[in-house]
Amino acid sequence: MIIHYRVDERVIHGQTTTKLTKETALHGIIVVDDKIAADPFMTQLYKTTLPESIKVYCFNTEKALRKLPEADASKKNYLVIFKYPTTAAKLVREGYDLSSQLNIGPQSVREGCTFIMPMIGLLPEEIKALNEMEGAGIKIILNPQFMTPNYTWKEAKTKANLK
Repeated sequence: MIIHYRVDERVIHGQTTTKLTKETALHGIIVVDDKIAADPFMTQLYKTTLPESIKVYCFNTEKALRKLPEADASKKNYLVIFKYPTTAAKLVREGYDLSSQLNIGPQSVREGCTFIMPMIGLLPEEIKALNEMEGAGIKIILNPQFMTPNYTWKEAKTKANLK
């Protein structure tokens, strides 16, 4: 089953390998990102960052639409990581139903971004994607470090003066 969905620009990193994998009985991590899935070097790099007992799969959005329902129906526990919120929204638009809340992790402050909170800056299309998913009934929380308080997307928008 998919036990956690996370958007994190860093994808698999120290927090993933130390916190999540030790606090959860995790059998696999599924990275959903078209560019990463098309890059054999990055795919292999992510696979080597975790113990062999935790499998890493890198899917493009098309393959994710086929494979995520299988992972959700599995008896094994999976974490799904999207690099950007727009990828998660694309899957939702294509009919995929996130089976649990979506946790928004770090998104760097880039040119054209709106600062939402420390460690989270969102481009207009990313804000639109989160609004779209929220409108589809998906619970969205922002907690970039897994240690800060959870903010709902609605609370974060209010704090950042977004509509």
